[in-house]
Amino acid sequence: MSNHFTFPRADRLTKKTDYARVFSTGEKYVGRYFVCYVVQCTGSGSKLGFAVSRKVGNAVVRNRVKRYLREFYRTHRGAFKIQAELVIIARPAVAAAPYRDCVYALTRLLQRGGVLNG
Repeated sequence: MSNHFTFPRADRLTKKTDYARVFSTGEKYVGRYFVCYVVQCTGSGSKLGFAVSRKVGNAVVRNRVKRYLREFYRTHRGAFKIQAELVIIARPAVAAAPYRDCVYALTRLLQRGGVLNG
């Protein structure tokens, strides 16, 4: 039984070269909590990569932010208008943000980037 709310390895950016390509060719959108790079792609479906540095907080905080990012992608990728490769970088201000604020911030960024309807 296939569940469309999973986050399989095929939907992840895993290689350093993939991240470098998205950083160099992608459109950059900056928000209070996140910086998002978007590259429109065809064929392989949408993919997500993220970076949460130690500037954000200790391991507990960084892991919580990563869970928020994965959950957002799992629940919102069905609403993507385009297939895109995304790299989302967490900014230090996200450490104190609840999940609903993160969802709002990411939704706004991806709407500006043309990935989500809005």
